[in-house]
Amino acid sequence: MGFELVRGPHSVGEANLHLQFTPKYRREMFRVERVKEACMRSFRRTAEGVGVVLHAVEFGPEHRHLFVGACKNHSVAQLAQRLKGASSRKIRRELWHAIEEKLWGKAFWSSGYFYRSVGSTTNEAINWYIEHAQRKHWKALDHKAYKESKQKTLTHYMN
Repeated sequence: MGFELVRGPHSVGEANLHLQFTPKYRREMFRVERVKEACMRSFRRTAEGVGVVLHAVEFGPEHRHLFVGACKNHSVAQLAQRLKGASSRKIRRELWHAIEEKLWGKAFWSSGYFYRSVGSTTNEAINWYIEHAQRKHWKALDHKAYKESKQKTLTHYMN
């Protein structure tokens, strides 16, 4: 099976992301079907509005995975902000009465997110990422430590 590449006026390639968002305080918001449906509608509308493709959206009770393609013109932070912001506004506007007892304040999503650049996206790849992302299986370095470790490696090779 061949992979499809996205052709633009001046480029050919593929840019896919796996994003994971968590509601504030890791509350199990997605056990409420209406909340899940409102998020889905918002994600679709936002993706269409910014010109990216939703390959898949999967929900756990207290998180959600989103696989986005054709996102070469957007930074990870930009996409996360647009997707989280639009869905949070929609939920607060339409369904706040159904979830407000689970939260303090007005925020729906936690401030952070998980992201991973994903190569060629097939159904098998998406299923693998979903299966392996259901638990914390990675070690995260803070940004400063990551930069320092990379600088040490670069210095070692340059000497």
